[in-house]
Amino acid sequence: MTEHVDVLIVGAGLSGVGAASHLRHERPGDTFLILEARGAVGGTWDLFRYPGVRSDSDMYTLGYSFRPWQNAKAIADGDSIRDYITDTVADEGLEPHLRLNHRVESAAWSSETARWTVTARRAGGETATFTCRFLSVCSGYYRYDEGYTPVIEGAEAFAGQIVHPQHWPADLDHTGRRVVIVGSGATAVTLVPSLAQTAAHVTMLQRSPTYIAAVPSRDHLADRVRGVLPDRLAYAVVRAKNIGYSMLTYQLARRRPETMKAILRRSAVAKLPAEFAVDTHLAPTYEPWDQRLCAIPDGDLYRAVSAGTAEIVTDRIDEITSRGIRLVSGRTLDADVIVMATGLNLLVMGGMTLTVDGRPVDVSHTLTYKGMMLAGVPNFSLTIGYTNASWTLKADLVARYVCRLLGYLERHHYDSVVPVAPASVMTGPLVSLIDLQAGYIARSADLLPRQGPRAPWRLHQNYLRDFRLLRAGRLTDDVRFARAGVPPQPDALALPDAVALPDALALPDALALPGTAMVTVDGTRLRYRATGVGDPVLMLHGIGQSLDDFTEQHDRLSATHTVYSLDLPGFAYSDRRPGVATLETLAGVLPGFLDAMGVTAPLPVVGNSLGGAVAMTFAVAHPERVSSLTLVDSAGFGREVTIALRLLALRPLAPVLMRPNMGVSARTVRALFYDATLATDERIAQSFALSRRRTHAATTLDLARELGTFRGVRPQWRGALLAKLRRLRIPTLVVWGDHDHILPFSHLAAARHALPDARTHVFANTGHMPQIERPDEFAEVLERFLAETAAADGVDATASQTGAVVGRD
Repeated sequence: MTEHVDVLIVGAGLSGVGAASHLRHERPGDTFLILEARGAVGGTWDLFRYPGVRSDSDMYTLGYSFRPWQNAKAIADGDSIRDYITDTVADEGLEPHLRLNHRVESAAWSSETARWTVTARRAGGETATFTCRFLSVCSGYYRYDEGYTPVIEGAEAFAGQIVHPQHWPADLDHTGRRVVIVGSGATAVTLVPSLAQTAAHVTMLQRSPTYIAAVPSRDHLADRVRGVLPDRLAYAVVRAKNIGYSMLTYQLARRRPETMKAILRRSAVAKLPAEFAVDTHLAPTYEPWDQRLCAIPDGDLYRAVSAGTAEIVTDRIDEITSRGIRLVSGRTLDADVIVMATGLNLLVMGGMTLTVDGRPVDVSHTLTYKGMMLAGVPNFSLTIGYTNASWTLKADLVARYVCRLLGYLERHHYDSVVPVAPASVMTGPLVSLIDLQAGYIARSADLLPRQGPRAPWRLHQNYLRDFRLLRAGRLTDDVRFARAGVPPQPDALALPDAVALPDALALPDALALPGTAMVTVDGTRLRYRATGVGDPVLMLHGIGQSLDDFTEQHDRLSATHTVYSLDLPGFAYSDRRPGVATLETLAGVLPGFLDAMGVTAPLPVVGNSLGGAVAMTFAVAHPERVSSLTLVDSAGFGREVTIALRLLALRPLAPVLMRPNMGVSARTVRALFYDATLATDERIAQSFALSRRRTHAATTLDLARELGTFRGVRPQWRGALLAKLRRLRIPTLVVWGDHDHILPFSHLAAARHALPDARTHVFANTGHMPQIERPDEFAEVLERFLAETAAADGVDATASQTGAVVGRD
């Protein structure tokens, strides 16, 4: 039997219960149901049961706008929040509308009937079918059935217990036991003081620090006004104050990051012992609010550290042993219990699939409208809360916007509404829906829908701007209303999968490749890609290029390595750094980037063309960060260079040459390869698309002028850089394609002369990019070099021992 309702809500957590309550208040005549996959309401607050679980936002903004928070504590424990949600369900009369143990698997829209058909699976395995006019998904964005647990060598040998906070064993007794918590986010800083009350000792082991703010657990203004004003008015006053304060502190952090860092540091210094290494354990390399700031009520984490019942260790894990964790530094942390507070796994819309008139919707290639609808998907909303403020603030705005939209449909006798992105939005720069650099976002950013370049196709994590847009803004911008029987425009369903050469007017999706995400380093927003598991390796592209040049190597090396590549500052989708782009400014971003990735030990660096010169510059400035260099048809060894780059040094001619032109892009790509078939339409279209980005063109021009003249590559910078590099004796491999038309093959002889200890390899019948043209051979040569270098390092380390046990550094 199929049940039909006006509105079907997926998820009975904080958002879903709030959405249902708003429907009751604002659309009392509409019928609705709430489908919940689990056996209880509460969502996150029913799932997480680890010791000390609590909110990291104040309850005056995390609570519903229509239901005052009465508890004395502004930072509430999980039980209190769960009771708040269940009490709301009871007081709003939502129990008859709940369908627990119903996991939604699919939803299919029919324009003919203007209805969704939703299929859910009950706990017993049987299916249930529902139809509705409007579908509201409030299931969050992470998997409930599993958290993220990285693979760590030796875990199976541990004699104690390894647990994940997302599935905390009810019978786990940590009293008198040594506990190591792996992680540094909100869950970790919550667990430490709670477990430290009865554990023998608690260690928070972090790969890199997180910004932490001590906040009061009670709101003193709320305490004062609660006895003077009526409950609802007092709640509204405190709520408005807290919204304003959170926006103020966020804007301060983004606009004056050094000021915010100083405030947080002073607070930590005042609350921690004098000998505590604040700058080691509490000074991240990223800027405040690049990742979510962790709140600790009344400084409870600092109190536990001060009392000696807990400590913070900043290091990397070498392996798990039978009795604890061995660190890269050589230290061992003894443990009876290891808690893997290592984050979440993303799952958009609870894993459900969407189709519109039989066409599947790829959510990861779909644009969001006002941060809560999807282009080409009728009568649908998706609730994703704020990352820089309380989740419910955004959820409330979305729920009330849906009510407004339903009212508009009713008044104008329409059956459906569908967002339709203008061509200017579809062809503009795209970013992920969630603009946060947390690990769980970076790992799965390619699963999330995209945002366009401007409102209403982009939101800015700003409650006041969203309030104007969603509560007071027009309902008719960039949408199409229709009656039953009228399908949405076919091309509105998703972003184009590929760009045809004659019509290559659209920029490719910057985050389409698996593992691609954005990170902000020293105020510069960078696109990067990270794939695989194992020892890290960093890959740097050439002038006018992008991280896409290493796609084939990501595919081949990820089985044994964690492969990192990035768009160097100013190129492709990364922001420019202030001033003129130089080798030093490009290389200068790499230490912060690696820190943001959690890579602190020396690693191999691979550079192609200009990327080789950047790699050498990085090695000279930071030899402690580089274990080996692989220079691929690298700049820096000879004067000769393609005429196209020499012409850019002529100032009157350069602006003309830099104008986007499909023919020029085609010639540029063809010059890269010996095998003409590799100059595909897709590569030419991508080259043309990047040439249309002003920052990309400006950076290309800066580097061409800095490094060369019309006569060729300047000798001054080459000679100075190679002399410094030669003295460092870093293991180096130089490889070249024997038919390189950009930097000719004769440069390899110059490289042998400049770096006599370097190993070399020649790729036959190959152009400027052997990593693309000879991908298997390139990967094999690189793997062999890395293995031999690692083995040599091991021999050197053994030879340096004189009977004493030497730890790793």
